[in-house]
Amino acid sequence: MKRLEKAAEAIARSILRCDHLRVISHNDADGITSAGLVCNALKRAGISFHATLLNRLDEAVVESIIGPVIFCDMGSGKPDLISRIKGDVFVIDHHKPVGSLTCMHLNPHDYGIDGAFELSASGTVYSVVRKLGNNSDLAGLAIVGALGDRQAMIGANKSILDEAISVGAVQTRPGLKMSADGPVDQVFEKSVEPLLDYTGDPQKTAQFLDALDIDGDIQNLDHDKLSRLSTALTLKLLIQGSFAADSIIGDVIRLKNELVENSIEFVQLLNACGNRELPGLGLTLCLRDRSALDEAKRTAHEYRNNILREINILREQHKEMRNIRYLTMKDMEAGAIVAGLGIRYLYTDAFNNPK
Repeated sequence: MKRLEKAAEAIARSILRCDHLRVISHNDADGITSAGLVCNALKRAGISFHATLLNRLDEAVVESIIGPVIFCDMGSGKPDLISRIKGDVFVIDHHKPVGSLTCMHLNPHDYGIDGAFELSASGTVYSVVRKLGNNSDLAGLAIVGALGDRQAMIGANKSILDEAISVGAVQTRPGLKMSADGPVDQVFEKSVEPLLDYTGDPQKTAQFLDALDIDGDIQNLDHDKLSRLSTALTLKLLIQGSFAADSIIGDVIRLKNELVENSIEFVQLLNACGNRELPGLGLTLCLRDRSALDEAKRTAHEYRNNILREINILREQHKEMRNIRYLTMKDMEAGAIVAGLGIRYLYTDAFNNPK
């Protein structure tokens, strides 16, 4: 980490010499929070910026760019494209590097840190941003990016989390890592993760909770109710054949400086904005512009409903062969997410009984 931070400081010094900067980043939660970190820091430093959020880096992108430019959550695997850009170029990424870059380049893999598991792009960007000024209040965005990439709070991520706690950017407490706050019945009825056999059915959701004598807002459940619900949830997932309870029960991270306090909800909002080709809306949330919040929540609501619709299609229309289970569908919006949820919660025999 000390070597990475020294390299981050060198990049920060170079950025501070720029009077403007083009920001190019990926359009998922990790990429959007990475851009949010950079743009917040540039704004505070009085450096103008133009941000663009993309699904992928290709020739069409680099042809129109003249430095100074910073690439976030992309670039380490495209040295041939990056080398074509004239002017100052900075690449901050966490994907395993391919080839070599001649520009200023920061990647955890080059410093003995596993970028796949213990430091996301947003965390790597944060190491630069904290050298651009007094920006420790932004640490929550780095945590959100890591959660978006399903990284655990270990290694370098744990260091960022500890710093975020120490400066009051986040708080942690035991609980359920649900993607919404509010009445527990509504939260579970609409839950995509965990995906339970009663998800989407108000009556079955109510029966499950009534049997446990659980009510109230999920984020405010007392220790007794939380314990009963966690135990019942673990057993229910095990009966479904899923071992995903460990990813649902544990330390809940609450964001104290961002527009959305629930860190998992923030991840879902950003992913929905990216998947629905509205990544700029997600970036606006990261810039703490409250005017974007209602539209982002509507976007996430619509996206979640589509996921649940496609999950039901998977349940009803999937085909099975000896060693494969598949679904054929046109214009599927959330194919990768539905496939992942199906593997983790519905058809876990791929893990339990591999052939």
